[in-house]
Order: sequence, then structure tokens, then C-alpha cells
Amino acid sequence: MAVHETDLHLEPNEASDLCPVEAPEVLARRGWDRAFVTVLDEAHAEDAFALLGHEAGAEPGDGWHAERIHLETASGAGRTEDAEACARRGGHVYALGSQFGSKAGPLGASRSWIARVPEAALGGDRAAPLEIARLRFGLHRAVNDALARSGIELIERGPLTTERYIDATIARGAAKAKRWAGRVTAADHPINVEGMEFRANGRLVLGLRYPVSAGGHPLLVEVDDPEALFADPGAVPTCSHVWELENAGHRDEPMGIRALHTEGNDVFDAVIGDLDAAGKGATILADHPAGGRAASCHVRFSLPLAAGGGAVRVDTVHDFGAIKRVEGIALAPDGHAHYVIDEEGHVALRTLLLD
Repeated sequence: MAVHETDLHLEPNEASDLCPVEAPEVLARRGWDRAFVTVLDEAHAEDAFALLGHEAGAEPGDGWHAERIHLETASGAGRTEDAEACARRGGHVYALGSQFGSKAGPLGASRSWIARVPEAALGGDRAAPLEIARLRFGLHRAVNDALARSGIELIERGPLTTERYIDATIARGAAKAKRWAGRVTAADHPINVEGMEFRANGRLVLGLRYPVSAGGHPLLVEVDDPEALFADPGAVPTCSHVWELENAGHRDEPMGIRALHTEGNDVFDAVIGDLDAAGKGATILADHPAGGRAASCHVRFSLPLAAGGGAVRVDTVHDFGAIKRVEGIALAPDGHAHYVIDEEGHVALRTLLLD
């Protein structure tokens, strides 16, 4: 395998996920042969999109360009943060907030959102229109309900996680009479979503970095009707199918989802890795020190169309060794795998020429 790495020179240097851009007009404007969207988690949603493009005819490791995308929104400006995942479907590129909180808690309503922008408008002369649906912990509620119904035993929540994420959020909602008060309950796990992709039938698959199963295996949860999130953001969405990657991670080295990619046929590529970054005061790791051990790994699996969730097995495509902070993945038609790697001081795009 050959590996090429390019510094993206993006500010702020906190990029997450990759989503292929296939609109021909976007590629033609820049003279590119391929392009991706990534999202920046230290910016509001309207400032979080960036476009990565490769000059037609250039070598795989050369000719890359990165530019911020100018977006405008009719509502929700300045009220969102922590974009962690992106995906495309039906002429739109979607982005999703983590639904989580800071490393010390509590959960943040500003991280509970989903947004979309017309793909063909990316990188044009005019600002592209961004539609934001502020979910106000509706997705948190739906995912927790689906996890409870699944019967999958989850990793123990831990006392600090309970206090800082769940109890503190409930208290804040009650004290300030928030519209979302009651959507976070005492039995919940905080959820940290870092991957999203659409199934062939239009359902939205969420990849959870946390929680994982009691066995340390990554979990996926499907949103039944993602379009309804834009039709009525005040309504609580519904989730049903829950999947467990049964041969990835284990109790002594639990692994969560860091990124998802599919080419639309219910075969998924994923990056899996640690539950949070070690050495940064993460509450999750204070309760679960083993959650910071795992390096990143690229795996592949299929979701059976006829099943309603359950255990699936993965095949390992590439092990990143000591590299932990692999944040995004996308495959190109020529077989090249592209990854966003969030390293100290810069964000790198790594291109792997798969055999």
C-alpha cells in the first residue's frame, strides 16, 4: 500500500469526517477530479463546512486544495456548535452535531442539531443556503429509547458521567425552564455521535463513539425518518434498529465509531477507535480509563436489509497503528481511501492506495 499525506491548512484545526461531493458543476468550477466536504467542530454550523478538492491529473498526494464554504441560514445562526459528521443524499450534503457536551459536561443543546445544504451550491459565487434543524435533545431521547428497547447491555455509565452529563443537564433544564426539559432523564446515557450515513432505503445510520456495548463493541442506531427532522424540529424523532459490531473492540479496549462511509449499497466502511482523547480531562475516561487505549482502525461491514438490528461482523481493511485521531473516511471510485487525521497543530488528509 502507498500512503500520501497533505496538510489541509484549515482554521480552526479541528476537522471531522469526510463526504464525497459528486455534483459535476462543483468539480468543473475548480478543475478538480474529486472533492470532499469536511466539517469543523469548533465553529457554528454556518461556518463549519470546508471543501477539499484535488486538481485533475495531479498525483494522488499532490494538487489538493482546502477552502472554507460561505453559507447563510434563515434561522439558528450562532446557536450551534460541534459538527462531527457529514453525509450526502438526494442532492444535499448533511452535517450533524455531536449531541454530546464538553469533556467536563453538561450536555449541550447547542450540539443537538442537524443541517443540510444543496450540494450543487457548494463553492459557488453566492453563499449557499443552509437549513438548520435544532433538535433540543430530541435525538438524544430517541437514541436512548432505541438502545433501551434493543436489549443490548451497555457499558456501565459511571458516577462522574452520571453526575456531570445527566444529572447536571436535568438540573439545568429544570432551573432555566428550558423547552427541552424532560427530554434527558435519569436513566439515560449521554450520546456522542461521530459518524452518519444513509442506507439505500433512506434511513439515517448514526455511529456512536459513546456509549458502546458492555463488551466494548461499537454501536450504530438508525433514524427512521430523517427528513421529518426538518419538517418539524420540535417533534421528537424516532429510532429503531440498533446494530453491534461484535468482533470490534473488547472490554479491556473498548472502541467506538469515529467515522462512516457508504457507496449506497448497505456496505459500510468505518473508522473505529478510542472513546475519547486521553490526557485532556475527559469525564468518560475518568470513569473508563481503558476507553482511551484503542488506536484507529478502518473496518468494513454490511447491514442486512431484512434484519431489524442485531450483531454484525467486520473485516479489517487497515490498522493505523499508533495513530489515534482518524476523524473521517471516504472511498473514491479508483479504490483510493481518504482519511482526515486530526493531529496536533494541523489537520492532514491521508490518501491510501488500497490493493
